[in-house]
Amino acid sequence: MPLGNLNLQDGSCRVALGSSGNGEIVTVLPTELEVIRPKKSDKIKIMNGNFRGYSGKLIGIDGSDGIVKLDDTYEVKILDMVILAKLAS
Repeated sequence: MPLGNLNLQDGSCRVALGSSGNGEIVTVLPTELEVIRPKKSDKIKIMNGNFRGYSGKLIGIDGSDGIVKLDDTYEVKILDMVILAKLAS
């Protein structure tokens, strides 16, 4: 199922289906989603921590850290790769 937009709230996720994320919106449990580890240059969603729910671009990887440029503020953050998920394109 193509994923468009993830919005994490209280352990459940609201997922907009469709290739551009403009399709039907469904609520799913975390166990119903597969989190894909992002690669450099992938669009990402931050799954936990202070920036939970933010999206951005993974601009680099340094060991277990991901270097992320946030979409909203263009700030660059260094975050644990474990909390990053690839957004479907």
